[in-house]
Amino acid sequence: MSRVRKPRGKIVRALGANIFGNPKFDRLLERKPHPPGKPPRWSSRRASEYGEQLRETRKYRVAYGLGRRQLKTLYEKARRAGGSTSDTLLVYLEARLSNVVFRLGWAVSRAQARQLVSHGHIAVNGRILDIPSAVLRPGDFLELRAPEALAESARRLAREQAPRLPSWLAREGGGLAARVLSAPAPEEASVPGRIGKVVEFFAR
Repeated sequence: MSRVRKPRGKIVRALGANIFGNPKFDRLLERKPHPPGKPPRWSSRRASEYGEQLRETRKYRVAYGLGRRQLKTLYEKARRAGGSTSDTLLVYLEARLSNVVFRLGWAVSRAQARQLVSHGHIAVNGRILDIPSAVLRPGDFLELRAPEALAESARRLAREQAPRLPSWLAREGGGLAARVLSAPAPEEASVPGRIGKVVEFFAR
């Protein structure tokens, strides 16, 4: 797993994209669009093709909390599936249990979502599933089973993020249950990056 050790604000500025989904980083990028340690008027030469591929790959690794080997394994799986490797890879990334918990608004970040899952607070189809990397399928039913204080916090977050709920998910049961309606739509992916560059990086 790729653990985030640097301040998230610096990572967002270095990558030039709000990969964590928190609106405060959008505001940060508006104020400081340049990388940390560079002057406001700093501009760089256009990155090499390899440099662009590496940068985009890092966006997805950091955003989804993946090591390079983990992301490459998903790429290989997507490549073998046929069809568009880019779209299939996005589907695999978005359908990971930890990401689904985050997209439902039950956690403020994917890191917190991974904790909810690994601590046994998420049930899928009636059974506790504590594997953040588990890939969900259409029809899967999720429940948040947590202490009341944690559950109330999740309800509040879910209400605040209701307008951002992707079309392939539906909340049920007062906001603490949900169902996967369909495979994730690539155009609704939650990371602002170019997945095609990731495919090019691993296809070298």
